[in-house]
Order: sequence, then C-alpha cells, then structure tokens
Amino acid sequence: MSTPAATASPEAQGQASDAGQTTSLLRGGCLCGQVRYTAQAERATAMVCHCRDCQKQSGSAFSVLFALPATDLALEGELKTFLGTADSGRTVHRRFCGECGSPMLTELPARPGLLVVKAGTLDDPAWLRPRLHLWCDSVQPWVSLPTDVPCLPKQPPGS
Repeated sequence: MSTPAATASPEAQGQASDAGQTTSLLRGGCLCGQVRYTAQAERATAMVCHCRDCQKQSGSAFSVLFALPATDLALEGELKTFLGTADSGRTVHRRFCGECGSPMLTELPARPGLLVVKAGTLDDPAWLRPRLHLWCDSVQPWVSLPTDVPCLPKQPPGS
C-alpha cells in the first residue's frame, strides 16, 4: 500500500545536500534532550494509529507517527527498547529515552529498513498532516475520525 509523502514546512528546510539541492530536514528529540534526531522528510509518511498498544504507550487515545526508511534518520543518543508483540503475533521494538522515558520510535522486524517515529518528538510538528488512520476499530468513542483521509479498521495487509 502506498500513501502520499508528508512534506516539511519552510521552517524545517535544511542545508544543501551533496548534489547541491535543498533537502527538507525534520529535527526532533526526547523531553530531556539526551536523544536527538534529524530525518529527511521527502519519504516520510504521516499517520495516526488508534491501536490499544499505541494508546497505552502514548497515554492518549492514539499515536501520531511518521514512517520513513531507516536510512533517512540520523539518531544521536542512547535508546532503550521494550519488546512487544503485535496483534499479528510479530515482535515490535518500541524504543524510548532511558532518562526521561519519551517514546521515540518503533521498529518492526517484519518490515526491515522501516522506522516509525513518534511525531510528538518533532521540534516543529506544525507541518504534519496525517495521510492515513490505522486501527480505527479501536478508536475511542469520543474521537472523531476525519472524512478526507483513509481510515482503516486494522493494519493494512502485508504490513
């Protein structure tokens, strides 16, 4: 399944790449600042997950995320890992700052090379426009789902 890529605001624009082109960069980090990252925005896809695990990890009704190739993210600092099990029975690596506990990113061994980053860790999350809602069967009854983006009942097949 393919979803449109998210775009960064002019404020998130970075320095020129080695090809001489401007690259949209996203910057973020944990609450205490011990973990920082820079991500290339071109292939990032913003989404909202309503699964129970994301609800519990975020302490909210959903988790706002952006997925991108692992090669598009540069991470500084140490992350701790909580190994969980997805609804599919597959392992999920939920990574967080060991100092302040901020959830940072998720790795899915079933999807090597893909990272899912918690959008709340962005320095400037204003650019974010989710293109997809997942696990809408688990949406809390007081949350209104949008009508202008796809809202899937569960995880897309093959993910």
